[in-house]
Amino acid sequence: MSKNAIAEFFDLQQEYWDKLADTYHKLNRISVDDFHYGPMIPGESELKLLPPLKKKQKALELGCGGAQNSIWLARQGLTCMAIDVSGAQIEHARVNARETQTKIRFSKQPIERAVRLIKEKFDLIHTSHALQFVIDPEQIIGSMARLLNRGGTVVISTVHPLFHGKWIDDDGNDSRRKSGVLVSDYFAPPDDLRHEGRQIIARSRAYAVSQWFEWLRAANLEVTALAEPRVEEEGLNAPYISRAWKQHLPMLRVVPGTLIFVARNAR
Repeated sequence: MSKNAIAEFFDLQQEYWDKLADTYHKLNRISVDDFHYGPMIPGESELKLLPPLKKKQKALELGCGGAQNSIWLARQGLTCMAIDVSGAQIEHARVNARETQTKIRFSKQPIERAVRLIKEKFDLIHTSHALQFVIDPEQIIGSMARLLNRGGTVVISTVHPLFHGKWIDDDGNDSRRKSGVLVSDYFAPPDDLRHEGRQIIARSRAYAVSQWFEWLRAANLEVTALAEPRVEEEGLNAPYISRAWKQHLPMLRVVPGTLIFVARNAR
């Protein structure tokens, strides 16, 4: 992409999330009492995917939204930095931090720019459902690896490629027909396009599981865990629930909505 096209992309992303932020936080309930990996699925208290955490370790969150995960980590004694492209999202994160009396360093900038400019090293770099919105996930993963201390960990949760398939619902009138997901091309899932009128204002892109694995390996990261969590029953006990995601429960009971990778800098 040209520099102008990239700048336009960043502007669209910022505008999209700035407009959505208030509604997003009103309709989604995201707890600060557990580390969440995505909508309607168990959190860290059940999945236990994070490495052992130690006080004064440094953590970086990319695409923080309301920074609930950074708040949870700060409560464990970690020193946290959180990045988001949206000023409105950052403001919600600041409010959450004040209300929970946690100290977090915030930065408003696109993930792509942040990972190039940051010079310090971290013990944990985490991102939840943000990398599906970036231009080049492979480049981001390479930068994440560069920003890790030796033995540090990257945790990436993102949309599962099967979730971008088309849900075919059983209408109950044909005993031979079953509900399920139609995937026309697993290796090139369709984008989830967000529109305003005829203009595309945001794009969520899914990738095959093997593609994420290859990007992590290319960055010299050792993959230590891969998870495709089942949805919580009705999602009621999940740390991240919403009305919108509840509409997808029939699909989420048979197809994972979230894909999680944990990888370590073993160099």
